[in-house]
Amino acid sequence: MKRIFIMDDDGLKEYVPLELLQKQKDSVIEKPAEEVSTEEELLTIADLVKKFKVTRPTIYAWMNKGLLNKITIGGRVLFHPDDINELIKRMRTASS
Repeated sequence: MKRIFIMDDDGLKEYVPLELLQKQKDSVIEKPAEEVSTEEELLTIADLVKKFKVTRPTIYAWMNKGLLNKITIGGRVLFHPDDINELIKRMRTASS
């Protein structure tokens, strides 16, 4: 990749050739929709705290009890929406 750096009074600026940006844009568009949507659907602990209106320790307790299946990626703890929906179904049947 060719990049040009220019230093002026405003500081260091990087210029990337337009053709390179177009290639990157095209490669992003070529990703399968299923792959992109799955990544966007994964929820974080913070998302679950907001969704269920509980505390972080509650989420950790649910994980320790095996109520929540976690996905660990690069040190991040994520949850698939299907697992969350399964948890909701189990909680409904348990309270009935």
